[in-house]
Amino acid sequence: MTQDTISAPGAIHEDFSAVSDVYGAEGVVNPHPMYAEYRKTQPVMEGDILARFNVPSQADYSNLGRQVFTLFKYEDVMMVLRDPKTYTSTLLNEGLGQFLGGFLLTGMEDDKHKIIRGLLAPAFSPKAITAWKALLRPIADDAVAALAPRGRADLIADLLLPLPVRMIYEVMGFPKDEERTQEFAARAMRILVGPQRDPEKARLSMESAFRAAQELYDDTLAVVRERRAQGSGGEDLIGYLLRARDGEGNALDDAMVTELIRQFLPAAAETTTRSFGSMLVALLERPALLERVRNDRSLVRKVIDEGMRWETASQFLARQATVDVEIRGVKIPAGAALSLASGSANRDEEVFPNADEFDIDRQQRINLGFGAGAHLCLGMQVAKSEMESMLNAILDHLPNLRLDPDAPPPTIVGAQLRGPRAIHVIWDR
Repeated sequence: MTQDTISAPGAIHEDFSAVSDVYGAEGVVNPHPMYAEYRKTQPVMEGDILARFNVPSQADYSNLGRQVFTLFKYEDVMMVLRDPKTYTSTLLNEGLGQFLGGFLLTGMEDDKHKIIRGLLAPAFSPKAITAWKALLRPIADDAVAALAPRGRADLIADLLLPLPVRMIYEVMGFPKDEERTQEFAARAMRILVGPQRDPEKARLSMESAFRAAQELYDDTLAVVRERRAQGSGGEDLIGYLLRARDGEGNALDDAMVTELIRQFLPAAAETTTRSFGSMLVALLERPALLERVRNDRSLVRKVIDEGMRWETASQFLARQATVDVEIRGVKIPAGAALSLASGSANRDEEVFPNADEFDIDRQQRINLGFGAGAHLCLGMQVAKSEMESMLNAILDHLPNLRLDPDAPPPTIVGAQLRGPRAIHVIWDR
């Protein structure tokens, strides 16, 4: 890194790299041709494709030896996600949920899930999202404008890693303390690094993950108590939850608010970094398209939607069959897990013509970048608003943005999590 660039704070940068190492399988540069072959010849595969990459899987997070089937087709993945009674998500509590005391929204079903979603709904309403958009844009502008005089950067280290952290913690309502915020984010990423396929590495990383989860709880609880003492105001997530009421009209106590906030933290920023990074690579490799979007900002949302389809940050979801089922002639017994290749489904040529092309003009179809069904990502609109703010700020403040010819070109890598490790660019000062 040259003296003309600045890097993200050490802790978060190191932990982001650690997450990439565990889930990324950096040698997996382009799995899509392989997925295309599976869609044609073995759309329902017995076994977990992630095990072949030596990457931890939500389908068998604790290496219990559970029987796993991998689904590659859009129609099949969508069917599973839209049928929570036949295909439950409760197995996710064995994964991330174990660090959160079993309090994981995506691992909840039925009445409990409805109650928690209901408590959170006002904070993610169109009114709230509109207010958050107005909050996010100045943050993005300030960060990119500060970078502009340098004329060159690695956009991952210098912008796309620290900025989404700053934005999402502002939305949640944490104090405006850059160093503290980055440490919160680093701890959250340490939770994600918990699973390892190597037993000795797993022992050490799981200890670190549980410790980080407890520290995150303790520090978040302190923030919640401080906010309540100040009067429970504010249009951020903590403010909404401090004013929320349960099904019987009772206010949530500080512990419940803390649990609700903490569950969002592990993936709150790093998936945005990966998604936006891959989308930016697509634009930088297509200068004419980049210029077209610069001149017509109505296309920004199309770019974001196509980016989420074209290179999904989190490539796999997981569910568990509650009864014996059969998919495309393959019998799946009750209790077996389904590893859902959403990254493959989003490139299913039967749904997305010329699926490997980055085409913002294609007919819009529901893509699985944020899941689907009852567990559609609650923060989807927040993430899209973050990316919209960042892209507009980059287009406004970095004229003639282009890949740095003197640096290695960006490469999107990874298996379970995909994204570029670096994006070296230059622009006109």
